[in-house]
Amino acid sequence: EEWLPVLLRENISALTVHLRTRKEMSLVPARWGLMQRIVEIRNEINPEVVLLGNGDVKDLADGLEKIKESGCDGVMLGRAIFGNPWLFRKNEKGEPYVPALAEKLTVMIEHTKRYEEVLMRPAKGESAFGGKNFAIMKKHYKAYVNGFDGAKELRVKLMEAENADEVEKITLDFLATL
Repeated sequence: EEWLPVLLRENISALTVHLRTRKEMSLVPARWGLMQRIVEIRNEINPEVVLLGNGDVKDLADGLEKIKESGCDGVMLGRAIFGNPWLFRKNEKGEPYVPALAEKLTVMIEHTKRYEEVLMRPAKGESAFGGKNFAIMKKHYKAYVNGFDGAKELRVKLMEAENADEVEKITLDFLATL
């Protein structure tokens, strides 16, 4: 109630509110119960501002429910997209699309290659985005590689990989055993 009115009095079009503090990070549940009061304050001061909530939004259905319950205008998705680039895709019945294991792992390989290409290797005459370390990509493997027989063993091997070529070989060797 202290800082929100200050922001809303500025010339902003949208505001995203993460419903945890920086110190809390993801260690506690997001406080979606606060969003209703945040919406009230926005409506009193500057109802034109688009208000987005963020924190613990699991998927599209969960996001829509949070919008309905809180009255905010939309949600931001963070960890929900990890390992799930199909998040916004629907199947022929209009339900969330669930890829086959081979498709999921093939996309993981492609994701790894693009990460290495774009974030680790700068184009000639350009600087990389901070020269990202390959280890950063590994946080995505837990999201891609879960919920099937052999997932744990595959993840262990992927964590030992040092580049996209190794990830591809490990993954294709695993798929060949299915």
